[in-house]
Amino acid sequence: MYGGWAVSILAVALILAPASLVRADVVVHGRTDSSLFVDVSGTITSQDSKTFETVIQELGGRRLYTRLDSVGGDVFAAMQIGRLIRKHDGITVISVPSRCYSGCALLFIAGVMRHNLGELGLHRPYQVTVLNDRQAREQQLQRILTLIKQYVAEMGVAEEFYDQMISTESTKTLIYRIDTYAHVVPEIDPGFLEAQFVYGARRYGMTAGEMRQKERDAEVCLTRSVKEIAACQEAIKWGVSEELYRERIAKIKACEPGPDDRRTLQTLPPGRRRDHAIVLKQEACQQKIMWGR
Repeated sequence: MYGGWAVSILAVALILAPASLVRADVVVHGRTDSSLFVDVSGTITSQDSKTFETVIQELGGRRLYTRLDSVGGDVFAAMQIGRLIRKHDGITVISVPSRCYSGCALLFIAGVMRHNLGELGLHRPYQVTVLNDRQAREQQLQRILTLIKQYVAEMGVAEEFYDQMISTESTKTLIYRIDTYAHVVPEIDPGFLEAQFVYGARRYGMTAGEMRQKERDAEVCLTRSVKEIAACQEAIKWGVSEELYRERIAKIKACEPGPDDRRTLQTLPPGRRRDHAIVLKQEACQQKIMWGR
């Protein structure tokens, strides 16, 4: 997985938390028809990445929420879990009064949406080594840092996150709270946000650029009463009057997938569901009704 030097890297124990701590707990906190809530707490180990992969097998078409409360751990395991979170367009949460330090931060940035209500902490990896050769140790450390840097880029996070992590001594922790973390880790992944514009544009039958303009135009609706906002915004996006929108939205129920199609969609991750033929057929039906064709 990590190239020809993977075995030699493992000869150097590089972790992002003190070695005295026990392994993390990975448990399902709750589930609904549309969401699966998984908690990751304690110190992250290689076993935890396997447990996480097992736990999310019941995800199906649910949205994955991962709640984090960990001081870090095995950097390889953290990146493995992070890639699983990203694969399923997961959402990561640090709640009050939880902490997500060091290796845990690699899980946090994997979310396509990230909410930090507690503490996000960064610092350089600890190095516990059995190698006596200083040059060999430095080479091994540089290799692991390269992997972390590649992972951070893969998650679509600016290099400042990596720089802050690496420039903070392992004996200290740089803390980010609710009012400071967004300039290092955006609350919404830019790639995910762009995809929402693209899929939204497809639904309303326009380009991504036109969709952005419609979103701006719809901001005028925020001055309306709470009950009127949604209809006002939708009418603008569809390019019809509110009166026509209210008349035609009732007919859109005819476009809803049948029971068998709904079951098919529920087995798919949200990211794959949007491009399924069932959804494309539904969107075409909605457009036909909304445009009065």
